Amino acid sequence: MGKLDISVLFVEDEELLRAIYERILEKYVERLYVAQNGKEGLEVYEEVKPDLVITDIQMPVMDGLEMIEVIRRKDRQVRLVILSAYGEAEYFMDAIKIGVNSFLIKPVETKKLISLVDELGKGIVLQKELMAQELKRKEAEENLRKLNEELEKIIEERTKDLQREIKERIQAEDDLKQLNMTLEKRVKEELKKREKQQQLLIQKSKLESMGELSAGMAHEINQPLGSISMGLDNMLFKLSVDGMDKDYLIKKINALFDDIDRIRQIINHVRVFSRDQQVAASEVVNVKDVIQNALSLVKVQYANHNVEIELNLEQDECNTDGNKYRLEQIILNLLSNAKFAVDEKQALTKDMEYKKVIKINSFSDENNIHIEIIDNGTGISPETQENIFDPFFTTKDVENGTGLGLSITYGIVKEMKGEINVESKLNEYTKMTIILPKHKNKEIINF
Repeated sequence: MGKLDISVLFVEDEELLRAIYERILEKYVERLYVAQNGKEGLEVYEEVKPDLVITDIQMPVMDGLEMIEVIRRKDRQVRLVILSAYGEAEYFMDAIKIGVNSFLIKPVETKKLISLVDELGKGIVLQKELMAQELKRKEAEENLRKLNEELEKIIEERTKDLQREIKERIQAEDDLKQLNMTLEKRVKEELKKREKQQQLLIQKSKLESMGELSAGMAHEINQPLGSISMGLDNMLFKLSVDGMDKDYLIKKINALFDDIDRIRQIINHVRVFSRDQQVAASEVVNVKDVIQNALSLVKVQYANHNVEIELNLEQDECNTDGNKYRLEQIILNLLSNAKFAVDEKQALTKDMEYKKVIKINSFSDENNIHIEIIDNGTGISPETQENIFDPFFTTKDVENGTGLGLSITYGIVKEMKGEINVESKLNEYTKMTIILPKHKNKEIINF
């Protein structure tokens, strides 16, 4: 596990505890700063502006609550965590009012401390990446605005026959600005929603899935963004050389619209997938479409990891009742476990001839629809198979899993009145089978 690219300030007045936690934390974060009281911690904060502050409450000179209250007034984004011994419950209400992100009770277990730092750290890294992307978007928008100004000057000098094209281009600019405003609003809403739901177990499972989805989504978005950038470069070059005729301008603008529409479709699908899992509205669900949608989000990073997907789906329409986004979450959870198994086997065996394969099959009988996800990875021992659907049970280390994925998958399958079974042989394969009842069409009775 690489270190998280974040800065952490740890404040503790007890020298022994400060030394112990410093040794633990410096293994997981890039930049670690320590202080022995609130006053010193505030001075360090002013100097380095850390991403995360972890502090004891009762300390000499200035206590932890006074310190984080000053910090929170200056910075609404910094994550705050307090350490408190049993019997100090009266401090928690003050801490909540200040706006802390989490609490840990002394003595703190290393696993809980690292898990919390990992969870908050990933959120910090994601927020930084989004802010960087937002900055790039604004720069691109500014470049586009400057280009449009130049285009307007050129077009104004041309014949009256081009007036209609000028109006269409202005409309295109307005549409693009509206899209950017909507995208910015949606990103902020999703970030705010995740911060408010950090303590929900279902959200922890989502964050595991989103780690894999982001790579595929970034790749799918980068392709049309690259096309847009190249198209704008070509238009600038054409302007600098010999100008642009009407047909060339129309062709380029239409191509840019196609790429923008592709980005909109990708973003809308991921947004609706994340939001609708909280609303278990029942509907008729096409199982084949759900599998295809799930694969569209992860196939790129699986291919990058040399994982071969063998797809064998029933061609006839297979419908069940439930929520298609929750069923999609089931597929993504099982695919993630399968990918982990084949990656782990390759890492353990170091066999250059080993071929990582995940098979996805679907078929139906008279009453049920069967979905199988099979991998040729590490397999699961008989003893482990008895516990895999238990909450918080996991054989992975802290950075690779919370033990919630399969328990949440089990709950969703049961909610859809289905079953989930596991069949596995150690070091050979694992087959997860989901059995869902077919959708029954209501028969019309004629009298």
